[in-house]
Amino acid sequence: MRIRTSAGRGQRVCGVLIVALVLMAALLPVPAAGRQATPTLSCEPIVVEEPVATPAAVPAQTPGPFTGEAVSITVGYIPISIYAPVYVAEAKGYYDALGLDVTLQAFAGGTDPIALTGSGDVDFAAVGAGPAFWNSLALGLPIQIVAPGHAEGSPVATPLMISRDACLSGEIASVADLRDRRVSINARGGTEYWLGAALATGGLTIDDVDLQTIGFPDAVAALDTGAIDAAMVAEPLATLAERQGIAIRLLPDFPVQDIQPTAIIGNRDFAAGNPDATTAFVTAYLMAARDLSGGAFDDPANLAIISQYTSVPVDLLAASVQPLYFPDGEINVESLNTLQRFFLDRGQLDYDQPIDPTTAIDGQYVAAAVAALGPFPAD
Repeated sequence: MRIRTSAGRGQRVCGVLIVALVLMAALLPVPAAGRQATPTLSCEPIVVEEPVATPAAVPAQTPGPFTGEAVSITVGYIPISIYAPVYVAEAKGYYDALGLDVTLQAFAGGTDPIALTGSGDVDFAAVGAGPAFWNSLALGLPIQIVAPGHAEGSPVATPLMISRDACLSGEIASVADLRDRRVSINARGGTEYWLGAALATGGLTIDDVDLQTIGFPDAVAALDTGAIDAAMVAEPLATLAERQGIAIRLLPDFPVQDIQPTAIIGNRDFAAGNPDATTAFVTAYLMAARDLSGGAFDDPANLAIISQYTSVPVDLLAASVQPLYFPDGEINVESLNTLQRFFLDRGQLDYDQPIDPTTAIDGQYVAAAVAALGPFPAD
C-alpha cells in the first residue's frame, strides 16, 4: 500500500483548517474591552471597605443657646440605625440647645407613627415613604415631609441574601436561579421596590418569584431552615447572619442609590402654628445628620448613641454597611415619584391617579436650617 502525498493538496487542506480555526475563534466568547466575564459567586462574607472614621463634623454655624421657654414636642421613630440622626440629636443636646423639650417615642413599625402624626398625637416622625404614607396623604391627613431620611450607598444596606448551604451546594449561583423560588421581604412597601431592583439584575421581576412576607429576623431563621430560598435582609442583621455562617449576600449591590426610601414628616397644623419650633427641630436633625456624614458614622460617640437606642452592639454597627444622610437637607422629588408609581403598579395604594409629591413637601424649614448652619463642607 502506497501513501500518496501532494504538496498542493496539503497546502489546500492546511488553508481550509486555518480558515476554520479563525471562524471558530471568532465565534468563541472571548472577553473584549468593556465586557466582563460573569463573576463567580463567593460563599464567604463580603469585606466592606469602611470609611476612615473622622471626628464628628462640626456645622459651619451653630445657633446660639436658647433662652426662652422650651416648646414640648413628641417625635416618633423606629429603633433602627437608619434613623440615627433623630436620637443623635437628642443625645448630643441639640434639641435642648434650640429650645425644644423633646420626647422620643419608639414604635415597632412605620404605620402607627404616620397615623399618629396625622392625628396630632405625634408632632414629627421618622418613617418610610411607603404605601401607608401615600394612602394617608390621599385620605387628607395633615402630614408633610419636612426633611429627608436616608439613602443607601454601594454596597447596599439591605442586600438580597441566600443561605450559605445553598451557595456551597451550587443550588443557587445567581439571581436568575431564583425563578419560581420563595423569596421574602419584611413588609409590602419600600423593601419590595428593593427586591424588584435586585431581581431585575438577573432578568426577573417580582412576579417571577413566590413572594413571602416575613420580618427580617424571622427571614434569617427561615433561610437557615430552608423554609425560604432568598430574602431581603437589612443591616445589621445581614452582617450578623454572615458572622453566624447562616447566609451570604447573593447580591450585595444593585441600582437603588437614587432612592430616598425614608423621610421626616411633621403634622402640618403643628408646623403652621409653630414655625420656629419646626425650624429648630429640622435644624437639630440636620446637625445630627452632619455629625453622621463624611465617614463619621463610625465615630465612637455616635456608635455608642446608636447602640443605646437600637440595642445593637457597637462592634456589629461598625462592621455593617451604613446608611447615607443628606446634610444639606435635599429632598428627592423624583425619588418620591418613582416609589409612588411602583406602589400604584403593585396595587398597594387606595387611589388610581398619582399625587403630586411636591404638595406633600414643605421645604421652608430645611432652607431656614441650612441658612443658619451654612452649607455642609464638600469632600
